[in-house]
Amino acid sequence: MAAAVAGSCRHGAAGCARDSVLLQLQRLLPVQGGGTGSGAVVECTIRDFASSHPDFYLAGEGPPGRSFGHLTGCVKPQLGSDRKPVYSEQGTCFDSSSSFAQWFHDVPGVNKRETLAMEFISQGGGTYLYDNSSFFPVDGRGLGDESHGHNYYFTMELHTSFIFHGGEHFKFRGDDDVWVFINGSLALDLGGIHTPLEGSVALDDLKLTRGQPATLDLFFAERQPFMSNFRVETEIQLQPEGSCTVWGDPHAVGFDSAASQERGASPSIVSVFGHGDFWVVKSSLVSIQGRYGPTQWTQNGLSATLALAIGGPFLQGHVLIIESLNGKITWDGETVLQEFPSDWSVPGLVTARYHELDEPIDKAQGHRPIHGVDVDLPLGVRLTVNRWSKHLDVVIHMQAQSGGQDGHCGNFNGDAADDTVDLIKARMELKVSMEDLLFPKPNPFGDDAEPKVRELSVCAPAVRNKAEAQCKGALGAKALQQVLEACVFDRCFGGAGFEA
Repeated sequence: MAAAVAGSCRHGAAGCARDSVLLQLQRLLPVQGGGTGSGAVVECTIRDFASSHPDFYLAGEGPPGRSFGHLTGCVKPQLGSDRKPVYSEQGTCFDSSSSFAQWFHDVPGVNKRETLAMEFISQGGGTYLYDNSSFFPVDGRGLGDESHGHNYYFTMELHTSFIFHGGEHFKFRGDDDVWVFINGSLALDLGGIHTPLEGSVALDDLKLTRGQPATLDLFFAERQPFMSNFRVETEIQLQPEGSCTVWGDPHAVGFDSAASQERGASPSIVSVFGHGDFWVVKSSLVSIQGRYGPTQWTQNGLSATLALAIGGPFLQGHVLIIESLNGKITWDGETVLQEFPSDWSVPGLVTARYHELDEPIDKAQGHRPIHGVDVDLPLGVRLTVNRWSKHLDVVIHMQAQSGGQDGHCGNFNGDAADDTVDLIKARMELKVSMEDLLFPKPNPFGDDAEPKVRELSVCAPAVRNKAEAQCKGALGAKALQQVLEACVFDRCFGGAGFEA
């Protein structure tokens, strides 16, 4: 057996704990130093639920009721095409397949997404540890604290890859449900509502190839309001992963800047106001290009993101293009995702879901509904796109490319200081050449003169005061100054109605 399990709670035992957590690994970034005490920060996505969800708490039931104890077989031994666990009809862990389907997907009115920076501490000798016996990452957030002074009822997923060297282990201790998949196959099965259980996976038993990449997917749920434990110890060297957000005029918080922000630093926002087709991400395998140009609302020649094109060797020569609502979504020129909502996939290459989102990428946006496209691609590349009537807002999640990368989202080298627009332009030609263009035709605005960079100081006082009030109201009192200024800039110079 590859997995070993130990713990005090067994099927039917009294006092088993329960709740629900979903954490989605968005990046693992090294902290300076390699000895004991240094570590890595993981940005997680949490989905918070209410206690009324049929898979949670079950106030009328208790041990040895349904879902209590260490239960195996709750999910199928292989991940689904969307890289999520598949409900097993033989399991007794959940109310139904439809209720379980909500655990690891955004469902407006059912769950609420939050983020968490989780720090793994190096123990020396190549081992990393995260250990929290009071694991309440969304206290005071999400849908709010419901009982016992904490916010229970949340779920977690973690997706990453690593190079298998041999001799690695993955050890977990916690409550409640935990499923660990290696290369898409279930390697550790700690399902059910239970007191802390221990389990371990010896990767040498999994027939992995030394020196070759492998994937790791962890799914966790804390379902009952009594305790919450989460402990991971591993020698697996997870690949760095980060997020880049491109929104508004367009501005970008690059991969390195987003990471430094999680560690308490102020973000560096890179704004590209020119018209044309620009590299958002350029690497030997992954190509993401943004089409920047004016809309009917942008003034003084400023830009917005009109379309996004994704291609390169990692898509085997195929091209996915996402345009704003006045355009379409295409795969190799053929229209896809024509209905709202709808789902579409190409096995082994792309899975996409077009649906209404609960919150916009640009928190200052007030228009509803939010037309969102979630896209899963090879190499762990994931995109969330908000389609507005004339422009896009985008979040890109991906691992740092081993051969290097650059573009509007920066070079992802761990140093946010070298990702200013001037330094990026000094390193590379930010505009896409005709030879590398993924769009079927060049940008009709590509030959426009570079717009004059505007300063907030020239924004009309009445317009600026109104913009500041609107942005503070939309972003909240804790909004970072740089983000607030970007919002005010968009409203000053983007023109009335830009948010639609």
